[in-house]
Amino acid sequence: MTQQALLATHLAKEKKFYLLFSGGFDSSAILGCAIKAGVEVIPVWIDNGFNRASVEQIKQQAANLGCSHLEVLKVHPSAGVLTNPVERCFHCKGELASPVVAFGDAPVFDGTNVSDNHSYRPGLKALRNLGVRSPLQELGITKDEAVEMAVSLGADPTLANMEGCLATRFNYNQPISFDHIEAIRAMEQMVIAKTGDHHIRCRVDDKDHLRIECRHQATFMLLIEPAFRQHLVELGRKVATFVTLDLEGARKNMFDKIRNL
Repeated sequence: MTQQALLATHLAKEKKFYLLFSGGFDSSAILGCAIKAGVEVIPVWIDNGFNRASVEQIKQQAANLGCSHLEVLKVHPSAGVLTNPVERCFHCKGELASPVVAFGDAPVFDGTNVSDNHSYRPGLKALRNLGVRSPLQELGITKDEAVEMAVSLGADPTLANMEGCLATRFNYNQPISFDHIEAIRAMEQMVIAKTGDHHIRCRVDDKDHLRIECRHQATFMLLIEPAFRQHLVELGRKVATFVTLDLEGARKNMFDKIRNL
């Protein structure tokens, strides 16, 4: 049995379910599989102001997978999230999932996959506390397998790669402000529009320093081009004194790793 057939059989055990839909590969694999299998699924996108993707892009991704309606809920982050403690994601995921769980008439699924088992995931604890289930993880489906499945079901990789939480750009205990979020979003989207490089990250190390990480040499060369660099600096200087370029490049979860989380 293929992974898609296995997932379809697993999802069909429920008459109906809600899906915390981000537009990324993992939740797209679940949505596309459910739609193709004729399972009743209601995708819900939570807008808490931290998303890199826009609501229009998320709706387009849902449509790509055969879903004509996307529920959109707006949530304002609490002080427990905005103060940005090490357990930020625990508070944030709880706030995102709670209104969907509160519908109460069907289970709630998310896109956590088995590859996520090897990283610091306090948000997953919050989801489990609320009874949210992760079918990809339950079936042992990896990130790479979810990507392959999502694309085969119609997901646009460009939109899937746009998905991301900008709160993760902040060093722990550095307060999250929406002025910073807007600047980071504008800077990352500017680079993505020019290069197609979705691995760009603008990090807030402290109140004075905004640091840009990139993975590809072509992106690095663009970032040091005088006119483009000046435009980025102007955006970054709205919220930071120093706008810097990290010579080591993009590194995943470094704010976690330096704390041995």
